[in-house]
Amino acid sequence: MKGKIRITGGIIMKSIAGSHKGFTLLEVLLAFFIFSILFITIYTSYSGSFKTINMTEYQMELYRKAAIVLERISEDLQSAYISLLPPDSFGRPAEYTQFLGEDNDMNASEADSLSFFSRIPPLFTEADETVSGQLITYSVIQGSKDDELILLRSENPEFMDEDEERAGLIVSDGLQAVNFTYFDDDGEAHDSWDSDSDEFGGRLPTMVSISLEFLNNENPEAPLKIMTSVALPVNYLPRL
Repeated sequence: MKGKIRITGGIIMKSIAGSHKGFTLLEVLLAFFIFSILFITIYTSYSGSFKTINMTEYQMELYRKAAIVLERISEDLQSAYISLLPPDSFGRPAEYTQFLGEDNDMNASEADSLSFFSRIPPLFTEADETVSGQLITYSVIQGSKDDELILLRSENPEFMDEDEERAGLIVSDGLQAVNFTYFDDDGEAHDSWDSDSDEFGGRLPTMVSISLEFLNNENPEAPLKIMTSVALPVNYLPRL
């Protein structure tokens, strides 16, 4: 009886001793390889997701900024006008009634400017300063980066002293291009518009197309382009 117990005990001890056998180098390397594949897969998946989320948030912020700028320009243009009568009794030309869109470039990119009179209420001045209208000007200047453009907006009362002309305020930065396109009554597109010229004969364009291109930090070769078009409801506004 005791011998069987010893044999059984020996078997048990042998089994226990065998259970403490260590891993081989090949098994360790194989486990490490599998773990590395899993880690890389998970990291790639998460980093790709975070990159997509960041890019989406960045683009949404640009679209929000663009929407505000385009709405501001649209409201100004929808109240544009040209007076038919000169400003005084001496027959001098009514320069303040001019609608002037110039085709400019900066850093090999479109950097158009636009100047016109509008009935839009002033944003930065007292309402009683503008009796009949105000001069709205959109211009482009160089940004802090070599390829960055900044869009400025200025407003000045219709009857003003040139010495009192107010400087423009920033309406958008981070731009790569600013383009205005003007359409006449026949739907023909023009890169510039001068209401004092013989071609346009004191008329406003029927429609103005606005295109803004924003710098894309995620992909510099693919700027984010946002466009809109504004119909101008009237061409003339007689002065009384």
